[in-house]
Amino acid sequence: MSWKRFPVPAFDHRPLKGLDYLPPEVISKDEEARIVAAAKAGDTSVAGAYGVEPDPALLEELSFEGKCRQMILCALPGPGAHLLGRSLAWFNQRAYVLDKNAVDAEVLEKWRTPRTHNTRLGPEDGVTLDRTVVFILSGRILEDCDYGNRLMIDTDWSPGEGKAGYRIVAGCDKGGNDFHDSCFMLSWAA
Repeated sequence: MSWKRFPVPAFDHRPLKGLDYLPPEVISKDEEARIVAAAKAGDTSVAGAYGVEPDPALLEELSFEGKCRQMILCALPGPGAHLLGRSLAWFNQRAYVLDKNAVDAEVLEKWRTPRTHNTRLGPEDGVTLDRTVVFILSGRILEDCDYGNRLMIDTDWSPGEGKAGYRIVAGCDKGGNDFHDSCFMLSWAA
């Protein structure tokens, strides 16, 4: 009965269970600046996901705490990429989609799960991004802050025929290797 009363979007989380944690390699600030400039100039060769060191002042501004305060730079081949969020977590999740890695960043999207073990993270159908660069932070919601998730970049994911993309998966349990607590799927026409 609760399924009908509280419908949730489909999300096959089983492939994200038991993965070996491979943290994203963090690029330098200079490399981050080069990739951002190239993506904004229309250079599609830099399209991809990159681990970056988040600005400490930004983390403080967002009340983002913990040891795994990881941020992913998403360089997209052009505006119009689709971003879809999903979750299957015991703890409520929050996600920030930002325009830059700085304390004065604009929050483009601020998503949260409506309740525990709900697959909805953000709008049910996702959003279309009008940018070529976004930054993603993901965390578990605590009383007065967010506690950063462990993030992995999944380039083996396929968004379907005629599309390209990748996904960013997150786990909030320090000891477990389940990475379905937050999942961000980015796709575009190939």
